[in-house]
Amino acid sequence: MAISIRWMALLPLVAVSTAQQQDVAQQIQQLSSPGRAEALGAKLLRDARGPGAAVAAVWQTGDAAARQNARTVLNEMEEAAIHPLMSANGNLAADEQVWRMTMLVDTLADLRKNAAALLDRQLTNKQPAPRPSMPGAEESDASRRVCDEAYIQMSRLMAVDPQSEAFLLRMRQFRRMPESGRDSEIHRARQSVAWQSLLR
Repeated sequence: MAISIRWMALLPLVAVSTAQQQDVAQQIQQLSSPGRAEALGAKLLRDARGPGAAVAAVWQTGDAAARQNARTVLNEMEEAAIHPLMSANGNLAADEQVWRMTMLVDTLADLRKNAAALLDRQLTNKQPAPRPSMPGAEESDASRRVCDEAYIQMSRLMAVDPQSEAFLLRMRQFRRMPESGRDSEIHRARQSVAWQSLLR
């Protein structure tokens, strides 16, 4: 009974109430500077990671029944479990090590597929998307559209090394294409076997 009470005490940490959402919205509206916004973001990140860290601690140190319960909770937390699982450094049994690796890769694969579905919808969005006026921002010779940026992000998602000089050069060349050329490149990329496989 003591174990179940201890375990149930963790569950309210996972839920975010409507009152909490309203409180966060009010805090955002009252922010007076970018620095305060960054500080609030860092605090919210710490608060959001707290429940996952608590569950992961039980998964690593609890008795057999508690560890199994914690594993189930982490599994249901999906992407919210990524950070605590990556941070876990206890002396895990072999089966727990295998489960953690599988859970991480499966969750990241789901996120990647979801990101691809979002990008695929945006690849048909030809709304103008003027580049923000920022110091050091790269200028483009062609008018930027939402679908152009979706193509850039699609390419990053599929690239082996999106920081390589060859990749960056290819993206610069794409940006400088006339609109018709960019449309053709987007169409070709959407029909590729690799992209269609990711969407399935």
